[in-house]
Amino acid sequence: MAITVPQNHSYHFQDVKVLYVEDEVFSREKLLRILNRRFSDVHVAIDGEEGLQLYQQYLPDLLIVDIKVMSSLDMIKTIRKHSEKVQIIVTTAHDDNDVFIQCIEYAVNHFILKPIDLDRFLLAIQKSVQQIQQEKEVLKHNQLTKALIETQDHLLFIEDHGHIVEFNEAFASFTGIDNTKDLQTSNLVAELFVEDPNYFYPKNKGKWIEEFFQTEKKYEKVMWKGKKGKQGIYLMKGSRIPGKKQILFVCTEISLLEEEYKKNDILSIMDPLTRSLNRNKFEELLSSEISRSERYNHPFSIILMDIDYFTNVNDYLGHTKGDEVLITISTIVQQRIRESDVLARWSGDSFILLTPETNSPGAMVLAESIRSLIHSFAFPKIGTVTCSFGVAEFSAGKSKIELISEVEQGLSKSKINGRNCVTFYNSSIGE
Repeated sequence: MAITVPQNHSYHFQDVKVLYVEDEVFSREKLLRILNRRFSDVHVAIDGEEGLQLYQQYLPDLLIVDIKVMSSLDMIKTIRKHSEKVQIIVTTAHDDNDVFIQCIEYAVNHFILKPIDLDRFLLAIQKSVQQIQQEKEVLKHNQLTKALIETQDHLLFIEDHGHIVEFNEAFASFTGIDNTKDLQTSNLVAELFVEDPNYFYPKNKGKWIEEFFQTEKKYEKVMWKGKKGKQGIYLMKGSRIPGKKQILFVCTEISLLEEEYKKNDILSIMDPLTRSLNRNKFEELLSSEISRSERYNHPFSIILMDIDYFTNVNDYLGHTKGDEVLITISTIVQQRIRESDVLARWSGDSFILLTPETNSPGAMVLAESIRSLIHSFAFPKIGTVTCSFGVAEFSAGKSKIELISEVEQGLSKSKINGRNCVTFYNSSIGE
């Protein structure tokens, strides 16, 4: 039977349906008062048979069951077969190991002995509701993603021995093709591909289909450029039509999803304050540059810079002003370096630079240039801020740890020499 509650009641959990199974009148009425204050949709049964009927009718999110007779356990067993996600709270006056073991077997979420400890019961409800709401958020997100993909205008065409024999309106609109006479060969499709390391691009455009099917997954992400320069990113799927030697290609635009993915990817590697890379990403790029230098014998250097007396700024002017200094210095450096150079925040008040194709004299010139720019900049309400620098050059056989240690020693020497200067690491510093 369904419990009717006042419509103007203020509920804690309005989107959670509850099924309560209890045969004892006094216990049922007592607990129902608690449930009705928290849930807008509560159904109650007096035994397992009625409980199963109400479950099948209303499909509740939360099941609260008092275990007295086997029908209640049978009901839980049947419901659990139907749904692994429904939350189940069991109450019982029997401290019976067999019942407890069966509850574990049926994946009961919470097991509470009578007399019921109200705080423990409410905590179990809260945990169950949190899990239910999380599951609903995941489901909503999946449905939204699915709807976004399904509502895209798919580009569809059929290829037969190098000729496109069929295509849909979306494909025609994207390519600017009016009829199949304009599509003598599938090479026209090959011309749509835009070269980008993140997406499929055929090495031999005349054999793009063979290259496409070289992987077992039968789909690739592609960047295409169509009529009037229109460009988009598509998930391209190819499937052979049974009984024919034709291939159906379906291209679903995922430009918005890719843009969102790239935004999230960028956020995960950036220092949120200074908009430079974070330390983890820098070390990853440094490892790659070491491998590249070892392979091609190309030089590169790293520069470590530390703000002099930065703690004084935080202590006397506050952390907000300190953040402004960090942001300004990061901006100065990024405006000075090349596109190929990499800036990262190394620690609280230090930055590190990776300079590909740069030997130590070139790195020293760059470091001195940055030092001079920062020294001459007038920081609002602060005046002059200086930085100390260490420079180290990679050489064959040197490990990442050794290279970082060298640049740190160079920086330390600059601090010893009075700060606001640049020091290149050499063996005499190490000694």
